[in-house]
Amino acid sequence: MKINFSNLKIIIFAVIFGLGAGVVGQIISATYLLPPEIFTINEEGRAKQIVSQTAENKKILEAAQNTLPTILEIFPKKIYFHNPENQIYLPDERIALGTALTSDGWLVSFGQELINAKNNFVVITNNQKIFEPKKIIVDEATKTIFIKIDADNLSVPKLGSKENLSLGEKILTPKNKQSFKIIQIADSSYRPTADPKDLFISSEKFSKFILLDQDINQNEIGTPLVNLSGEIIGIISNTSPATAVPINFWRDAFLEILKTEKTGRPYLGIHYLDLGNSPGIDDAWSQGRTAGALILSDKNSKISGVAKNSPAETAGLRDGDIIIKIDNENLSQKIDLAEIVSQHSPADKIQITILRNGEEKTIEVTLSEKL
Repeated sequence: MKINFSNLKIIIFAVIFGLGAGVVGQIISATYLLPPEIFTINEEGRAKQIVSQTAENKKILEAAQNTLPTILEIFPKKIYFHNPENQIYLPDERIALGTALTSDGWLVSFGQELINAKNNFVVITNNQKIFEPKKIIVDEATKTIFIKIDADNLSVPKLGSKENLSLGEKILTPKNKQSFKIIQIADSSYRPTADPKDLFISSEKFSKFILLDQDINQNEIGTPLVNLSGEIIGIISNTSPATAVPINFWRDAFLEILKTEKTGRPYLGIHYLDLGNSPGIDDAWSQGRTAGALILSDKNSKISGVAKNSPAETAGLRDGDIIIKIDNENLSQKIDLAEIVSQHSPADKIQITILRNGEEKTIEVTLSEKL
């Protein structure tokens, strides 16, 4: 029998071309056609909608299924009404989301509305139980809010870290207790710089955030950020631009709350300009340094560079000093003063190296507790 090799070549080429087209089509659809909201979980915990079964989306589904049960909704407290319709908490009335941190009722959230509401709000769990807050503790360094309710057997998430976050990395954030959407990291160490005052920083407050690539709705404040390993890495703190407080900045404060019901933050007592993120400052102020904390008073807001009766004042620090090192850790664009101070505890003695009139000097400071 005579084989027509010409036809055989055409058939082989067609098969190869068809397989290649299918692979390319799958890549294009996965890259460009996936909607930002990946799936919604129904009451039975199954996925209603799954865009594909790639390894990444399986991780997304697993992370969501493990995290959704930890999400709690927070509403303004309703006055009792005889009409049942007026007793119902509607989704649009929600002022924040919370995340359970302990099985016995500690949760974390964020939002000025919660601070303003004080105790006049309720927390609703996944099984529709309603709880009033028993304790509310605000971490002044991050404005993160820790709330205690009299619940038990709450599901809790894994806690992660903001370290090793990369530009464009996909993370999850819940829209409510049933659905998640996918967003991306735009900057893992974002600092607002719309106004020069944004660069005027307290040694007791964190000024860096995780910046997201899309805005967040107001009632999604307090939403956790979840990496693809199912770990909480931050809490949504602003809507536009959408930012989150990294977990690294509030985890230790929460652990201290569990022990003493106080955040236990250390207190140094200075305000400063971060030279590593303030290009253009004259050498007369920067002393030729491109990194460090320039202690400076803000005359407009009447805030002193060195607070009265603070550990910094007691140790002799003053306006114009540039802090370049604490113990053996240099200040840089990536690590600022507030981050280093927060790693210590009240009553710790730290060695602060400063630049004063062009000369280096090391001063010992005993931190106190921020009340």
